[in-house]
Amino acid sequence: MTISPAQQKLLARYRHYYPALLILLVSLSALFLAWQDLNWRYQQRLQEYFDFETQRLTSDISERMALHGQTLRSAAGLFAASHEVTREDWRAFIEMLELDRSHPGVQGVGYTVWIPAGQLEQHIADIRRQGFPDYVVNPLEPRADYSSVIYLEPFVGRNLRAFGYDMYSEPIRRRAMERARDNGELAYTGKVILIQETKADLQAGILAYFPVYRNGSIPQTTEQRRAALLGWVYIPYRMNDLLKAILGQDLLALRLEIFDQDDLSPDGLLYDSQASAIPAAFKTQDNAMTRRQRLDLGGHFWTLRYSAMPVFSKTAKFEPPWVEVLALVLISFLLFFITWAYSNARRNAAIALQLTESLRQSESRFRSLFENSPVAYLALDRHGNLLDVNPQLCALLDYGGDELTGRKLFEFISPETGQDFQLKLQMLNHYGVLECELSLLTKLGHTLTVILDGRLQGDKARPAVIHCILTNITERKRAEDKLQLAARVFSDAHEGITITDAAGNIIDANPTFCAITGYTREEVIGRNHSILQSGKHEPEFYKELWQTLQTEGCWQGEIWNRKKSGELYVELLTISAMRNRTGEILNYVGLFSDITQSKIQQQELERMAHHDPLTQLPNRILFNDRFRQALARCKRDNTLLGVVYMDLDGFKQVNDQLGHEAGDTLLIEVANRIKANLREDDTVCRLGGDEFALLVGGIESRAQCEQAVQRIHQAISQPYHVAGQEMVIGVSSGITLCPLDIGTPDCLLSHADQAMYLAKQHGRGGYEFFELG
Repeated sequence: MTISPAQQKLLARYRHYYPALLILLVSLSALFLAWQDLNWRYQQRLQEYFDFETQRLTSDISERMALHGQTLRSAAGLFAASHEVTREDWRAFIEMLELDRSHPGVQGVGYTVWIPAGQLEQHIADIRRQGFPDYVVNPLEPRADYSSVIYLEPFVGRNLRAFGYDMYSEPIRRRAMERARDNGELAYTGKVILIQETKADLQAGILAYFPVYRNGSIPQTTEQRRAALLGWVYIPYRMNDLLKAILGQDLLALRLEIFDQDDLSPDGLLYDSQASAIPAAFKTQDNAMTRRQRLDLGGHFWTLRYSAMPVFSKTAKFEPPWVEVLALVLISFLLFFITWAYSNARRNAAIALQLTESLRQSESRFRSLFENSPVAYLALDRHGNLLDVNPQLCALLDYGGDELTGRKLFEFISPETGQDFQLKLQMLNHYGVLECELSLLTKLGHTLTVILDGRLQGDKARPAVIHCILTNITERKRAEDKLQLAARVFSDAHEGITITDAAGNIIDANPTFCAITGYTREEVIGRNHSILQSGKHEPEFYKELWQTLQTEGCWQGEIWNRKKSGELYVELLTISAMRNRTGEILNYVGLFSDITQSKIQQQELERMAHHDPLTQLPNRILFNDRFRQALARCKRDNTLLGVVYMDLDGFKQVNDQLGHEAGDTLLIEVANRIKANLREDDTVCRLGGDEFALLVGGIESRAQCEQAVQRIHQAISQPYHVAGQEMVIGVSSGITLCPLDIGTPDCLLSHADQAMYLAKQHGRGGYEFFELG
C-alpha cells in the first residue's frame, strides 16, 4: 500500500500520540478484566448477604413458632395444676398471655375436649347448662368418638364459628391430633382451611396441638396415653396474618414462599409474601438467586423457598463496584494524559514533592494525635494481631508498647467474651464495622470491661487495618451489677420487704410481702402501712415504736397484723430508718417474716409443759407456781387459803373391770366436774393417778372452805356413764388452812395428804382437817 505525502505528513504530525494511544488500549483491556473480577466479587458478596438474610428470617420464624409451642405447654400445665379449668379460668389465663403484644399473628388459643361416643349426650347437656342453649357438636353425623372446641380465646369475631367444632372428624387435623396424643408432644397439621374463615380475605391455615392428660403427667406408653387423654390445647394460625406479624417489613426485597412439606405445587402453598405484588415478568423468569430451607415443626415440616426481588441489591449494605471501576477508568485516562503531558513532567514532579511533604505532615499530625489522645487506640489486622497501640492502651493493660505489638488481642480477652469477638471479627467483611463488649485481663490479673468500636480501612494497594477505640466501662458495669444484685435481693428474698416514705406511705413492696399479706403490689402502693394494723395493739404500742425509730433509727420486735382476707398473723419485724446526709429521715425499710406457726407451736409447747395431758388440768409445775402466788395473796389480803388433797374412792375397780381407756374417760369427767364447781381464782391440779389437789383462796373461815369441798364432793358423787355402763364413785379429801398451818407448799400439801388418809380411815367419802399437834 502506497502512502501519499499528505498522509505521511499527517502521521508524522501525530506520531507523538502513539505511546499514549497504546497505553490507552492496554488500560482499557486491563479495565475490562478488572471489571469482570470486581463484578464477580460483588455478586459473591451479594449472594452471601442473601444467604445471611434468609437464614435470619428462617431463625425468626423458628423462634416464634417455638415460643408458641411453649405457650401451648404452659396452657397444658394449667390443666395439670388445676382439678378443673373453668371457662373463666381459661379466659383469665389467655388474657395474662397478652396475645396481641407477645404473640402477634396468633388467631387464638383454645381447648378441644375428647368425648367418647357414650358421653356425647352428657357433654352437650353440661355445656348447655353453662349458658349455651343452642350448643351442638358439629358435624352432626354419628361417629365412634368425638372432640369439641369448648374454649377458644379471644371468644369473639371469627373464633365464634369454631365453638363446638369436632376437629377430630377432619382427616388432616385428626392425624396431627393423634400424633400429639400418642407421642405426648407438640404436633402441627398440614394445610387446612380454618373453620373461622369466611369468603372475605380467605387464607391458608394450620393448627398446632399439645395433648392434655388426666392427672397432669405424660403416661409412659402409647396405650396409657390414649386411655388418659382429656383433650388438646391448640393454636389456629392464619398463615398470612402469622407471617406478617413475625416478619413485618423484612420481606420488602425478598419473596418468601412456604410450602407444606415437599409439595411445591400451588395446592401445597401455605404463604407467598409477594403474591399480589410481583411483576408478571418476574414470575415467569428463572431467578439465579434463590434458596430452599427446611423448617421442622413438631413432627411436620415446611419447605421455605426464598427468591431475591429486583430491588434486593439496593437493600444491601454495600454498593456495586462503581467507585472502583470509576477509579480504574480515571487511572487509565490518567496514564494517557501523563504520556500526553510528558512535557510538564518537571512541574508534575514539583507537585509530587509537595504532595509527599503534605502527606508526611499529615501522618505526623495523625501520629501525634494517636500518641497523645486520652482515649485508648489500637490497630488490628484481620486475624486480630496488634499492629499498633498508643500509650493510653498500655496504661490501661499495664503493659509496655513492645510487649503488646505483634501479639494477638485474643491473649488478653477472657474466654466468656472471646467467642463473641471471634464471630464478629469473621463477619467484618459484611459490614466493615467491629463493635462488641469485651472483658480484658491486665498484666496484674485484673479484669476490665471495655467497649471496642472498630472500623475497617484498606484497599488492594494497602493491607486492611482495623482501627479501634477502647472505652473502659468497668466501673459502670460494677454499678449496674450492684443495682441488679439489689433488685434480685428485693424480689427473691424469702422475707417480706416494704419501703415507705417518711410518713409511712408504701412506695414499693416485694413479692413475698404480697404472698404473706394477700395484697397485690398495685393495691398497696401509695397507701399507708396502717392498712395492716390488726387492732390487737394499744395506741401506746405504735407511739413507742415510732419514738424508737426517730431516736435510734431502728425497731425490732413481734407485731400482730391483718391480711387482706382479715386473717390475723404475727410477724417478726425489723424497721430501719434511711437518712440523707443531713440526718433527715427519707424512707423506712421494713423486713419481716411470718412467725404465726412458730408462735402457735410455742404456745402449744408451753401448754403441754404446764398441763396434764389427759385432763388438761395444771400439772405440778404450774400448780407450785400458783401455790406461791396464792400464799402471797393470802398474806397480802389477810385471808385464809385452803389446801385440799383429794383421792377418788372406787376408781381402781373401774380401771380393773373396764380397762384403762374407761378409767381415763372417768378421770376427764371428774376433772370437768371439779373445774365447774370452783371459783375463778381457785386452782385444781392432777397430782397423778386418781389424786387431785385444790387451792381455795380468799376465804374468811373454816366453814367457807367446808362448803366448797362439800360442793365438789357432791358433784363427784353423781352417777357416771362410761363404756355404756352407769357407775358411782366417791372421793376422800384432806384439808389444811394457811396461815393457821404454816410451812412451805410441799409441807402444806403433805399435811393435807395426811388428813386425807385420816378421812379414808374414817370410812371414805368424807373429809378431814389437819390438826396441829
